[in-house]
Amino acid sequence: MTMRLVVGFFAVMMLVAAPPVWADEVSVKKLKALNACVGCDLTGANLSKVRLSFAGLAGADLTGADLSGANLRDANLRNANLSRANLSNANLSGATLSGANLTDADLTGANLKFAIIRGAKLCRTKTPWGIDDSGCR
Repeated sequence: MTMRLVVGFFAVMMLVAAPPVWADEVSVKKLKALNACVGCDLTGANLSKVRLSFAGLAGADLTGADLSGANLRDANLRNANLSRANLSNANLSGATLSGANLTDADLTGANLKFAIIRGAKLCRTKTPWGIDDSGCR
């Protein structure tokens, strides 16, 4: 009985301590090679300071991704999930973010000039103009 408890305890600890699921490396390589990855799972991807201008990322899951300092000028991020993403100091000028989920995202210092954010979900979103809760419901 004691051995079963010990084994059970370690099994639970392994599940609890398991590392989070990160981006599929194939998707990251595809994005970097083709400048497009529509609908891809890029959860937690480290794309800091990557040049992705004009990138096709519509419907991509970028939950928790690090896009700090990335160049996303004129990128298509329509309906992308950017919740908890770090977009601080990113260049999003001219990017399409309509329908994107920006809940808990950090856009501090981001360039949003000419970006299309109408219809994006802004909830607890850190923006250059402060915390935006306009999309919380």
